[in-house]
Amino acid sequence: MFAKELADLLVIKRVEGSLENIVVDKLAQDSRKVVLNTMFFCIEGVTVDGHLFAGKAKELGASVFVASKSIKEQVGDAPVIYVKDVTRVMTIFANHFYSYPSESLNMIGVTGTNGKTTVTHMVDYLLEELKKPTALVGTMYRKIGDKRIETRNTTPEILTVHETLQELKNIGGETCIMEVSSHALQLGRVWGVDYNIAVFTNLTHEHLDLHKTMENYAHAKSLLFSQLGNHSKNRKPRVAILNRDQECFEQFAYSTSAEVISYGFTEGSDIRASEIQTNGAMTSFVVTVNGEKFPVTIPMIGLFNVYNVLAAFGVAIVNGIPLPRAIEKIAKFPGVGGRMQLIQQGQPFQVIIDFAHTPDGLKNVLSTLEDVKINRVITIMGHSGGNRDSSMRPELGEIAFEKSDYVILTADNPRQEPLKKIYSEILSGRKNENTPYECVDDRKQAIERALELAQEGDILLFAGKGVEPYQVLGEEYIPYNEVETVVQALEKLGYKN
Repeated sequence: MFAKELADLLVIKRVEGSLENIVVDKLAQDSRKVVLNTMFFCIEGVTVDGHLFAGKAKELGASVFVASKSIKEQVGDAPVIYVKDVTRVMTIFANHFYSYPSESLNMIGVTGTNGKTTVTHMVDYLLEELKKPTALVGTMYRKIGDKRIETRNTTPEILTVHETLQELKNIGGETCIMEVSSHALQLGRVWGVDYNIAVFTNLTHEHLDLHKTMENYAHAKSLLFSQLGNHSKNRKPRVAILNRDQECFEQFAYSTSAEVISYGFTEGSDIRASEIQTNGAMTSFVVTVNGEKFPVTIPMIGLFNVYNVLAAFGVAIVNGIPLPRAIEKIAKFPGVGGRMQLIQQGQPFQVIIDFAHTPDGLKNVLSTLEDVKINRVITIMGHSGGNRDSSMRPELGEIAFEKSDYVILTADNPRQEPLKKIYSEILSGRKNENTPYECVDDRKQAIERALELAQEGDILLFAGKGVEPYQVLGEEYIPYNEVETVVQALEKLGYKN
């Protein structure tokens, strides 16, 4: 493709240098990904300014640049397209460069504070019925057919999204299921992505470092639904699937012109769960759709997982999968790593790893464990540091100490923040002073300490990491695997399968 074809998509721009006969074979915003004939986007981020890497990109073969401030000293006479908003222009160019891939695909976006990962995995599992490769984009990884790629952001930047969609089309896939974070919505990472279905799970305290208020946070989430059109594409309808039991249900329903399907426990929900019962590691309930009632059994516990299943059922129904078949299949759902993941090495106590890192997420998990515990619940937790929403820490502490019998505070991506400060802010919410605690800075040592304390019948909850493949200390991303660390610690104690 020629650079002029892309530049001509813009009404307002200033071009320095000639675009004539400039070939663009690749788009990049990371100088490390630049090859010959790359168009390089100088993105001015929170911590890194891409304009500073323009010279490096030119050395590596970039042929044309998009920038918002002068880079002439770095790139000399190389052509530069100057615009006010490089991120927005990058989404416009990417869509055209990749031939608008989302317009020809079945795009499913899932947003909400908690449950995104579980819902997207449930949907991907149910859509196996369609017998076509799928793509899954989220917190844990990107999956394209059978290929998995590690990721650090819940929703990657737009160039990676388009590359994913193009690769999915190349292998004959038709459906992409994406976790869509509030950061992605506010920062433009999914501008230009044409969704068929948008799902809302819930809205609770998180990310106020970016959004400042819950009202702003709700507005960011609602953008997914306001960007959802009301006309069908690919012979598939556009649908918003919303949790009716959430306070912002009406706000989100009002924000979209698409058809709204509601789910929840409330009378009047289009997909409604009732008669919920837990038996061991299984949950059963009755789902009602269009006046018909169907019994459901799932290999999971927790009311939050019932909500997740209802949302997944909504997506399955929209995609033409009969509800009885979806019910039959979800009964064998293998679960999601790091989401209420049970580690069993023959020990006489339960070990559970969960990603719970928000007040609502931690409360949901601990409330569920309270209902099934035999002896004590020991919670091992921390909280992310640096540029993160620290305002939730007192609430996290209140919940942990109220619903646990013992708490161990430790590292969870502290970044540049001192652990003592993080501990202090968590402890400031502690109202139940009868719950003992200790602080162990090294997470591996904290895990070993928890296992040392464990008694028969206890439940140990390792919260916050899930299957996140790293621990962030300072600026460094250190490889880390919570499951492997816990299993190794159990084996040291003589517990082996």
